[in-house]
Order: sequence, then C-alpha cells, then structure tokens
Amino acid sequence: MNFKLISHLPEFMNEVPEVLRAFFPYLKIDADSPEELRLDLKIKGGELIFEIGSSFAPTVQEAFFILAESEILFKREAKKLVKNSLYLFCKNLTGVALPYGSLTGVRPTTVARAVGCNPQKLISEYHVSPERANLLCETVKNQKNHINICENAVSIYVNIPFCASRCKYCSFISTEIKRAEKLLPEYTECVLREIESVKQTVNERGLTVRSVYVGGGTPTALPINLLEKILKNLSKVASEFTVEAGRPDSLNADKLSLLNDMGVSRISINPQSFNNQTLEALGRAHTAENIYETYEIARKFSFNINMDLIIGLPNESYADFKNSLNKTVSLKPENITVHTLSIKRGAGLKTDGAVKSVLGISAMSADYSIKVLSENNYIPYYLYRQKNTEDNLENVGYTLQGKQCVYNIDHMEEASSILAVGAGAISKFIFGKENRTERKANPKGLKEYLERQRGQ
Repeated sequence: MNFKLISHLPEFMNEVPEVLRAFFPYLKIDADSPEELRLDLKIKGGELIFEIGSSFAPTVQEAFFILAESEILFKREAKKLVKNSLYLFCKNLTGVALPYGSLTGVRPTTVARAVGCNPQKLISEYHVSPERANLLCETVKNQKNHINICENAVSIYVNIPFCASRCKYCSFISTEIKRAEKLLPEYTECVLREIESVKQTVNERGLTVRSVYVGGGTPTALPINLLEKILKNLSKVASEFTVEAGRPDSLNADKLSLLNDMGVSRISINPQSFNNQTLEALGRAHTAENIYETYEIARKFSFNINMDLIIGLPNESYADFKNSLNKTVSLKPENITVHTLSIKRGAGLKTDGAVKSVLGISAMSADYSIKVLSENNYIPYYLYRQKNTEDNLENVGYTLQGKQCVYNIDHMEEASSILAVGAGAISKFIFGKENRTERKANPKGLKEYLERQRGQ
C-alpha cells in the first residue's frame, strides 16, 4: 500500500511517522501516490483528539485525557498514546505485528528501564512481543552493575577512519587506506594533538576516565609505527582499553604483540560470516580460515575478544547464519555481537538496490542466536535498533558473565560523557540532572578534518 502522508502533528510528535516507516514494505510513504493518509491532532488542556483519516480505510478517532506533573511528562505520554494508536491502525490494516510494537528510536532499553524492567508492561503498554520484552528487560538487568552513575566520569573515543577495503553493508565515512597513504602521518599527528588536549581537559577538571575506545574504520589497518604512536599516548589512561581490530586481515603477530604491550584489554576479530562466498561478495579481503588463524594468535595474549556476526546478509540462508554462529560459539570469545542487517544510505548494498527484507529468515536467525547463546552462558548486555533493519529487529551485544564492555553500555545508554577525537568523531556531554545531552562534532571528511587542524 503506497500513500501520500499529510501530517498535522506538533513538532514534538516528529517521531510518530516512524511507526509508519517501520511497516515498510507493507506500507510505503510516496509523495506521488493518489492515495492519502492524514494524521491530525488537537490538544486542548489535558485532552487530546487524534484522528487517522485515509482514502483507503475507515477513519479512526481517539480521545485521550492526560494528567501530568510537567510539560515534558505530558508530551512523553501524549507521544506514547498517539504512536500506539497509529501502530494498531497499521497492524489492523496489514495484519502484521512488529517485534517492538510501537517503539521507535535507537534505545528501546530506555523504555524498559522506565517501566521497571517489567516485560508485561512493555507488552501491554507498547505492544512489544513477549520475546523482545524479555530480551529488553534482561539486557537492562545485565547492565546494572556496569553502567556509569558518576557525573564526573568520561570515556575517550578515538576515530581511525581507514579500512583495507570497503564492506558493502558499511555506511561509515571511512577511506580505503591505500588511497589515503600520503595523509596517514599527518592524520596521526593531528589525532595525537587532540589526545593531548583531551588528557589536559581531564586533568584540569579532575575527571575520571572509565574507558578508552579506539574505533573506525579499522584502527589496526594503520601501519604499525603510526598505530604505536597513537596507542602509546592512550596507554594506562583507563583500565578498560578497547581497540576495534575488526578485520582479521589487518592483524598479525607483531600488531597483536603491540596491542598487548600498550595495555589494550579488549579487541574485536569480526567474522560477520564464516561463508567465504559471502565474505567475497561483501568486499572483505579475508577468508573464514583467516579468522581462525588470527584468533589463534590473539589467544596467546590476555585480551577479552569480541566477535561480530551479521544476520540477513545477501544470499545467506538460515542454515548459513546457524553455521556462522555455531562456529563463533565454539571459539568461546568473551563477547559476541549479533547485528541485524540495516540497509543504510551510503552503503554499497543500497546503491545496488537492496531493500529491507521481511521474509522471516532474519527473525528465525535472531531467535536462534538468543537460544544458543543463552545455552552457552552468554547474556545480553547492550541493545540498540536502527532504521530499515531486516524483519524490524535489533543489534545485541552478548557477553560471558563479568566481561561486559562498559564503553558499549555507557555509549548506547548515553550514561557517560564521551570526549571524541579524529575525523567524524562526535563528543557527547551528558548532563544527567538536567536530562540534557550536548554534541560537538569534528568535520566528517578526512580532508576537511585535516584542514581544520592545520588552522589551529
């Protein structure tokens, strides 16, 4: 069903149409469609009258009365009621129930926390499926002793936006390292100056650094001499020190030895899939055999290791994902992150014409991961969602007990300020008492970032 959307909702309801978009491909907003769907909301005092009118279904009108102690609480409740009403309209129209019901946005764990980790409330108040309600509440419970509660604590993030090659599912602003070879020394020096500035800020303000996270891109794609310069300036800043190694083809014994010497406590070796045909189609310059080889070398050191898998990769079957997950579990890494493919603007898959799939294969794969990981003593500890995700699912970080990555929790839950360094890095300043977050972004492009740094 294609339709033109005509919305007369107040600005604080901007998120509401995301409910409609979540029903794609069953429903599609199309400015050129002759069919219309209209959303109207009238607010008078504490009373709301919400109307859904269309050229293809009976009009729905609901009246709500809200008693709230503040304007913020009033708006929050109003948005919830309107989204629920629209969700039920879409569900009745299509005959499709979404796993997260009327919840939209990146952090459904925020809602789970707000209802006291009560699955029944998520089911009854937001129409979340029982399986996802339990997953959300379990995730929040597993964060309890690890999430930041100190206003004076920060994390440091360093962005290294280079990769050996570009994966087709990736939408990050990342440059193939061979194309940027001449700029790498200058980029490294700029990052080092920013790191020194951040460390000075930490010292002057008496802040506590909870974690350091070097991401990208693939940081270990850097030449070892440049990588050493950056890591040396981050060594011993925090007890949790993560480097996103990611691509097995970016690692060797010398680089792993360097990471160990610099005090890195956590790395990632990300298969995404153990299917060689899939890896080649995605543009990843490694094989499943390389994953095993790199993992064996890394296990000679004391790193906590994370391994990523992606559900819903092109031409992969349910059996393909089961095989990849079973092989990952057999290696017993401390963390396993299960992503569901999201078709993102700027990714090669989007350019190739890929669209969100709702065939149920991804849902089966995600349910299998929940079952198998639980049976092997992995618990969910962070969860987030993205738009245009296969079967409207989620991304979940699983861990062995006590091996939670605090950076992932604090970042996903916006529980800690992040001082970010490098091209495309975004610093976030959390003001918990004021329920407010401020962001400060570095230039996204490599050349723009270097030009700004030259002028400072």
